[in-house]
Amino acid sequence: MSVSYLISSYNKAEYLGAVLESVSAELAATGGEVFIIDDGSKDSSWSIIRKFCESDRRITCRRQENRGIFNVTNQLIDFATKKWLRIIDCDDPPISGSTELMVKLAEENDADYIFGTTLMYGPAPLTAEQSKIPQQHPSAVTIVSDPFRYAIRDYNHIPTTALMRRLSVPSSLRLNEDLISCQDLALALPVFEQARVARIDVAVCHQLVRSNKRLSSNEALTYFQTIQILKEFGASKFDENYRYMAARKTVSRALKWMRREKLIAEAPQLYARLLYLYTTLLVSNPARWEYYLDSAAETYAGYIPADRRVY
Repeated sequence: MSVSYLISSYNKAEYLGAVLESVSAELAATGGEVFIIDDGSKDSSWSIIRKFCESDRRITCRRQENRGIFNVTNQLIDFATKKWLRIIDCDDPPISGSTELMVKLAEENDADYIFGTTLMYGPAPLTAEQSKIPQQHPSAVTIVSDPFRYAIRDYNHIPTTALMRRLSVPSSLRLNEDLISCQDLALALPVFEQARVARIDVAVCHQLVRSNKRLSSNEALTYFQTIQILKEFGASKFDENYRYMAARKTVSRALKWMRREKLIAEAPQLYARLLYLYTTLLVSNPARWEYYLDSAAETYAGYIPADRRVY
């Protein structure tokens, strides 16, 4: 058993210690390597990382000017040399024993990609008591019969919940570094094209919530970037049915988001257009699926960060 633990870091010093401690314990159990990239943090993250790197020769760290999570993810994957990859956010500590469990279950079920759920914490840092929660065993391992369908309609897990075979990542893969959010989905889609995907019904990491430091705290950005990723990938990979799913999902989500955020009065024409488009989707498969995605994307204009390079 050997795992590449790949950690992205940006301005999360108060959460980073718990993540590094948990990764150290996972490394001791599975063997392998750790690679950390600090993407231009302005807090004390880098000093914490440097000290951690001194503790074990299997740990490598690097610092760079801020270039975004997609750039960091591309570098992390290029670095990895072990059979299994676990990509870890710097605020989502793995639960002790979770990597060993996922490797075991993935190998037993011939899975290339396996993921679990999370235990939520925050916005205060993880406590010592929380970090001692033992890994639970799942009641079942479920093979995802249609990974693309899952990615389009139900994808909602964070990077730290997943483990993937190094060989399941296409050798030519290069994530689009113009994007700034949802790198987990952007990576999962090309992996899902050929991979056998499994999920388990237990938590494998802690997930930070109620913190505005997370990219996902900006819901509009998350939805907008999801649309861009589905459109970019689906242009060459999705068949007619998957394009229909993507159009219906994104338009439906945009309508719900406008209602929840009470934005209908601010953009009545856009809401009416989306409502019309959704009605057409109930009775037919769209010929121009990109138009539906682009219309849904308009919903989030003005609610995403102006600076698309910094997160």
